[in-house]
Amino acid sequence: MTPPSGIFNRLKQLLKSAASGGRQRVSQESASLETLRGQWQRNPGNIRLRIKLADAMLAADLQQEAVTEYLGAARSYVEQGFAPMAIAIFKKIVKINADHIEANLALARIYQRENLFADAVTYYQSVFHHHYTTDRRQEAFDILEKIIEIAPDKEQFRRQMREMFPDFREVEKSAYSDLLVTNRTAGAEKLDITPADDDFFDLGAELSAELGEDDLATIPDRGTEHAPAALDADIGVERIFAALKQTIREGSASAGDDDADQQKFHYNLAVAYRELGMNDQAIEESQTSLDVPAYRIPALLLRGQIFRELGNFKESLSQLQQGLRERGLNRRDFLSLKYELGITLVGLNDAPRAVEAFREVYSIDPAFREVAAYIAELDEGVEMIS
Repeated sequence: MTPPSGIFNRLKQLLKSAASGGRQRVSQESASLETLRGQWQRNPGNIRLRIKLADAMLAADLQQEAVTEYLGAARSYVEQGFAPMAIAIFKKIVKINADHIEANLALARIYQRENLFADAVTYYQSVFHHHYTTDRRQEAFDILEKIIEIAPDKEQFRRQMREMFPDFREVEKSAYSDLLVTNRTAGAEKLDITPADDDFFDLGAELSAELGEDDLATIPDRGTEHAPAALDADIGVERIFAALKQTIREGSASAGDDDADQQKFHYNLAVAYRELGMNDQAIEESQTSLDVPAYRIPALLLRGQIFRELGNFKESLSQLQQGLRERGLNRRDFLSLKYELGITLVGLNDAPRAVEAFREVYSIDPAFREVAAYIAELDEGVEMIS
């Protein structure tokens, strides 16, 4: 029995609609990608913008180009001495290309430096497998020798070494030799993952400077499918954070709890957790900063933003109101807290109080962020209600 012609017509319409929608999405992605390319060309030093560009390339199935941009961003974080962000991006690269040599080596060295030897061995093994299967025997030998030096279970790798390299003879090492980290693998000099001892990278300041760029106004918010907030924020990154926290605790033990580097570390770590989308950890870490006078106000501001992102608008409101009650608020602190308070009140559907908060900001600095646009939009809504 032949189906009625009306069914065929409806199917044709559905197919045409689906095809048209697909073409429209591709066109929009292409336009977004070109916009990001232009912004990156005008702001080549903006790491976050470079990650956004890589995300867009990945979404457009341009994997090789995306990896190139992710790699550049990861190198920049390495150069600035902030390992957690570099780790997350290197892990993103490995997720795209499991055999990527530089990313695997970088991860192995960072884990080794933090004495997480089992994790370091995992990434060294990836590099070894690549070298051995591509007949780069000397490079493979060097990596396997390094694995034997640090592996918790050395015997299985010793057997592997004897089978693959019969002429190998393991030399008895001095008790002090583990203090030395050698980089004999070709290209190792390109990555120095040890941050400068005298200058802890202030991630909060760096991100604030970048977020102030006008060119970033048109970029979508974090939380998209390929956004950097989802850069493999898994147990590996969590363990590195834990090791870094332990390092700073040990390094500042002699200086006491009021050590400036330790205080800055906790706040920066909270900011880094937020950037990686690890909001629960960010909330926990920022709790430490609430007890430090120099970081209490920035921590309350940060917690207000995080709770809002988590959809907990009431707790966001509470944190921001606490910040506004603090003594010694400077002009910038007041404007930032009031502005964020206004956004939270918008989330609570309290337009009249939101407008009031935004107008206070506007009265002091009419050019502060997007305050004028918020007022214009909310004023119209308040008039309609009244």
